[in-house]
Amino acid sequence: MRDFNKIDFFIQNKRIKLIEKYVPSNSYILDVGCGYYPQNLINLQAKISKAVGIDKDIPDTSFAPNIRFIKADQQAQIPLPDNEFDCILLLAVLEHLENTTEIIAECYRILKPGGRLIITIPTNYSQPILLKLAYFGLISKEEIFDHKHYFRKAEIDQLMQQNKFKKIVSRSYNLGLNALFVFEK
Repeated sequence: MRDFNKIDFFIQNKRIKLIEKYVPSNSYILDVGCGYYPQNLINLQAKISKAVGIDKDIPDTSFAPNIRFIKADQQAQIPLPDNEFDCILLLAVLEHLENTTEIIAECYRILKPGGRLIITIPTNYSQPILLKLAYFGLISKEEIFDHKHYFRKAEIDQLMQQNKFKKIVSRSYNLGLNALFVFEK
């Protein structure tokens, strides 16, 4: 289980408030990289008709009858059917993956036509700050030291264009240290 503290929860809850308005009501949601503490799905419960959380480390129990969890490595194919979800969340996940092109292609495959893909990332500007915060134990060392790549916004745009997604929103937040993207299939 990962090292998770109050600052991590604060950051995660702030991120959810930022993306909440882009999540369609009554959605079938997939949270890729939901983690052992699926705060995204818990906090978005009012917008969820049903949901799936997928991660290599999932909770032992469900938090609601309409949420289920699948234990799987996000480095592999997502074991779900085509055109299934109204909304897919990749919140602070892409930077942990080595195969981002494949994961985005999988998201396109399992997202319904007109469905939304919501992504948040720490930008390349945040790397030295995150490393210092992790070094001093203020945020999870395990999470920060697992980052494979710090993206520039242009890299995300290119990745999504290659996978036929249409950009709806692209904006920085937290003084440019993070970025939010909303794409549509």
